[in-house]
Amino acid sequence: MALPTAWMSLPAVHLPSRSVTREQTLDAVHANFRGTPEEWARVSRLLRAVLNACGTQTRYLEDLDTLAFGTHATRAVEQLRAEQRLGRGAQSGVDLVVYGSIAREYFEPATASEIACRSDLGEPLCYDVLAACAGMVVGVQDVVGRFALDDSYRSAIVATAAISAGRLNEDIQTGEDVALYAAGLTVGNACTATLVSRERRTIDDVPLPAGRIVALYAHTMPQHYGLCSVPVYGKFRSQSAEMFRLTKTFPDGFRETCRRAGWAVEDVDLWVLHQASDRALAEISHSLGVPAAKVPALHADFGNCESSSAALTLRTLYDRGHLRPGMKVIVGTAAAGFMVATLALEWS
Repeated sequence: MALPTAWMSLPAVHLPSRSVTREQTLDAVHANFRGTPEEWARVSRLLRAVLNACGTQTRYLEDLDTLAFGTHATRAVEQLRAEQRLGRGAQSGVDLVVYGSIAREYFEPATASEIACRSDLGEPLCYDVLAACAGMVVGVQDVVGRFALDDSYRSAIVATAAISAGRLNEDIQTGEDVALYAAGLTVGNACTATLVSRERRTIDDVPLPAGRIVALYAHTMPQHYGLCSVPVYGKFRSQSAEMFRLTKTFPDGFRETCRRAGWAVEDVDLWVLHQASDRALAEISHSLGVPAAKVPALHADFGNCESSSAALTLRTLYDRGHLRPGMKVIVGTAAAGFMVATLALEWS
């Protein structure tokens, strides 16, 4: 089945004001440590090994007490509205609002409904997509599918809010704790909003930066569902070593995305990937046989921003002048579950 014409805008991004360095992260864990100095030396050595492998330097974290319900993703949507010059109410032209993150203050209704209301987007169809770190990419894929099935849908906003307040465990006492909870110490927060539309938007007849979606791919290996989780009541935990070993499965999905787009792997100019760790990105670059410069590593700047990571990376590369017209781009992410999801874009 041929994909309908669909354009993905440059994502709008909102970052929290509070930044946390690697040393501040280690200090916070040390403040909770109850063992001997010798035991701390071992635990801190293991923690540093994880942070070094990931490349974690700076993260931005939102404070839970500064959040009102639903306002976090709305901030990115408001920025997107300004950049895309979207109207208010029924004049917004937005037919769908999709929220693609796990962060939420309630089980129902869909967080997307609150975002649409707070952003005054009229009465679009609103729903949430729960796909862990792949939520943004899967949300875009779902919108493209709705475009294919129903001509009445013309444009959609896919919003994310990677907010981890209260979910990261800094009470780490043993090497076993490091194995389960250290990945949470690489997590950063960010909100994003992306417009997906049938027509490329213009302002004063000047086309806005966007990528035409030419291929989609998603694959889940559910046998690995237990490796990474956020309990309803509890802290984020991840069996980091086992999760990292799954990196070897990514290239096959990326090659399939290229095949669907009609590209050779070497044709891809930029691999905009989920920033879980520098080590994982280096292994993907090696496995694909592409230069490391084509697989930018931004984990040191933001940490692992979960469902916001791919959109944040795309926006950052554009702002730094690395994303240019004519480029063939693969946007890819991995998620607990275990899922790989990708988009192929022709950037204009």
